[in-house]
Amino acid sequence: MIKTKPVAFALIYSILVIAFKLFVFYSGLQMTKLGMYSHILSLLIILPFVFVLIFLLRKEKGGDLSGKDAVKYALIFVSVSAIILSVFNYVFFENELKAYIANYIQTQGPKSILEEAAKKGQKISQEEIDKMIKGGIEDLSAFKDTTSKLFSVFIFGVFSSFVSSIFLKRNTNE
Repeated sequence: MIKTKPVAFALIYSILVIAFKLFVFYSGLQMTKLGMYSHILSLLIILPFVFVLIFLLRKEKGGDLSGKDAVKYALIFVSVSAIILSVFNYVFFENELKAYIANYIQTQGPKSILEEAAKKGQKISQEEIDKMIKGGIEDLSAFKDTTSKLFSVFIFGVFSSFVSSIFLKRNTNE
């Protein structure tokens, strides 16, 4: 059961994160503070999952779980979660998010560019605005978006794994 527990936790975590992100997107909260910080919130949820995973594994092994084993199981959880969430993110970006962001850039971009130019005391032509909008839309990439999220999941996941293993490890009697 020990080998399947990290995978089961990864599936549960991934399903919760996916449900949360879909809720934020389809309820129109994408451009609110909740939407802006949804990725950070999904990262912060990794820590309690890792803690509970290591705690249950330690309990299952009779209280003895080395730091090495704790990190190993936590990293399995993080790796499986990262793979699942990366696949979801890529598919979701290509099917929904790319069009949403492109529409947002087209509708809100000119206003934002003009406001920013006014703050700096610069004059900007409509031609320059159109070029910036076109460049922003052309720069949208599912690969870039997925890579940035994958990297942050791994970094925070590895950090959480080490922190959790330090706090919850029990030295084996070998």
